[in-house]
Amino acid sequence: MRSDGAQAFDALAPRYDGLFSPEANPLVGLMRARVHDILARHFRPGTTLLELGCGTGEDTLALARRGHALVAVDPAPTMLARAQAKLAAAGRADAVRFVNAAAGALAERWPALDLRVDGVFSNFAPLNCELSLDPVRRLLERALPPGGRFVAVVLPRLCPLEVALFLVRGQPRAALRRFRRRPQGDVDGMRFPMRYYGPRDFDGALGAGFRRIETRSLGLALPPLSFGPVLARAPRLMAALAAVEDRLAGLPGLSRMGDHVVLVYQRR
Repeated sequence: MRSDGAQAFDALAPRYDGLFSPEANPLVGLMRARVHDILARHFRPGTTLLELGCGTGEDTLALARRGHALVAVDPAPTMLARAQAKLAAAGRADAVRFVNAAAGALAERWPALDLRVDGVFSNFAPLNCELSLDPVRRLLERALPPGGRFVAVVLPRLCPLEVALFLVRGQPRAALRRFRRRPQGDVDGMRFPMRYYGPRDFDGALGAGFRRIETRSLGLALPPLSFGPVLARAPRLMAALAAVEDRLAGLPGLSRMGDHVVLVYQRR
């Protein structure tokens, strides 16, 4: 059965690429480029990767073009169908096996799928739709070999710039949304339960079998993605903020906060 989050993204699928293309929102391009640099450091070309929450396949296609084989997974069937069409149009369909599932269902099905991967990643917060990280741990224990790496890009609880910008706009509820006891996602007016996760949450959930080897902010000096269309009108300011971001994003303390954080684990 699909989650509420999967249903919301399914409804958005036909318009997703238009809303989140670099042309419509330049912050998407800036942040995706930084994630791809991190993936290139942790995953050698030619390896097979498991992508959790592939959406419409933007990262899937980029990594296939870099020589990776992929198992691309998403719980929203319409998003998955658009990803399949995108890879086929680019002539990369043979590089990807698509699976319609969320993390928990995939963990249960994994042994029967008879698949082998070298690394696992999830970009732009699909794991925040998981109301518990236990299914993610079970999946990693079954899918990731010893020494393999897991890269997760997730929404943490603390994003100082988001709080400040929404307060300036006179929107205190939006400014404090990450601190709610039962947070909700909002995709095109469709609401669903979700969670904000940071390094401590993943450390506790994954346990002693995994070692965190990198933590990096994504959206510390750069504003949250929802502000991208406004920032597009000021390209010099955007470039300056990106330069500041690159200087600060890996610093202790600051690396744990932002619009997103990048967490990299290695299985022991």
